[in-house]
Amino acid sequence: MKYLIGLFFILVNVNTVNAICVHEETTFGLNINAQLIGHDTYILNENNQFVNIEKIEIIPFQKYLVQYLKTSNEKKNFKRYNKKYLEYYRYSHVVDFIGKTKEQFKQINYESTIVGKSILGRDLFSITPVKFDPNKKTIVMFGRHHGDEGTANWIIEGFVSDFLNASSEYHEQFQLILYPMVNPDGAEAQSRYNENNRDLNRSWSMDNSKTYDEAKIIHNNLRQFLKNPNQVIIGLDMHGSFTKDFIYRVEDNYVDRAFYDHQQEFIDQLGSYDIWQKGNYELSNGHPKMARIVLINGYGLNALTHETPRDIKIKNKPGRSKESLKKQGSDIFNSLGSNY
Repeated sequence: MKYLIGLFFILVNVNTVNAICVHEETTFGLNINAQLIGHDTYILNENNQFVNIEKIEIIPFQKYLVQYLKTSNEKKNFKRYNKKYLEYYRYSHVVDFIGKTKEQFKQINYESTIVGKSILGRDLFSITPVKFDPNKKTIVMFGRHHGDEGTANWIIEGFVSDFLNASSEYHEQFQLILYPMVNPDGAEAQSRYNENNRDLNRSWSMDNSKTYDEAKIIHNNLRQFLKNPNQVIIGLDMHGSFTKDFIYRVEDNYVDRAFYDHQQEFIDQLGSYDIWQKGNYELSNGHPKMARIVLINGYGLNALTHETPRDIKIKNKPGRSKESLKKQGSDIFNSLGSNY
């Protein structure tokens, strides 16, 4: 009996990672807590799909990557959701955003392009310079790898507003590569996953055969701009957390100390502008197929994940609003201009 109890506690603590954007762990089948209150349990299968635990046979001594996702009565009911939380950013919003900014981008020699289609046929957009200059300081930004993290797009809109109104001197130095909504099907379903039940932020790889669905389309489009990645000053992947504003960055020994300090400089600079983010960060070397990690390992980029609470109640004591989210985008813009 003592032996079994000891073995149990050893197994519970094997390779477990608790993240704030999602409760995730790699653990043995017998330790999966399928009854976590207020959460649904999803298991990564051999096809890189996350399947509800009720639809898969769990083998006790096999290891699994597990995600525990919060259940919500508001999901797939936008009117009900919007009565309680700040307006949910849908696929139609990004289509309107592209339409409204198209002429402004054209005036600074940028173009909005459809780079591919989602599983259900929705457009995947990019915003890029008409003529990409490999010598300019380049900002790479993604939004909505996870469909249900809607606040990320309001922040992106705030960033874009400042970018469009920046001086000609600014545009002579900086250029932007933006993919505003990677997972439009998930956005419409208010689901973390895409239509194929894949976590698109665990679907990247330098090996094209191991990159999936919308992530594959986005990565293939991005590759053309990263042939000489030395001028890319930052890669920002915009996400939504459960409760906090923070940045995911790698540990100090993941690359080297200089890389760690370089990431910290931006985090500190952003914290001096953003009253919500305040320089908060979480150390995480992530999943090897995360966009952030592939950009670091495959291209040597300074890549970070920006997290802001995805479900912000309309009535909230701190006074957060849709405009405050856009202000966070403006803070990112100012931080980049100050730091680089």
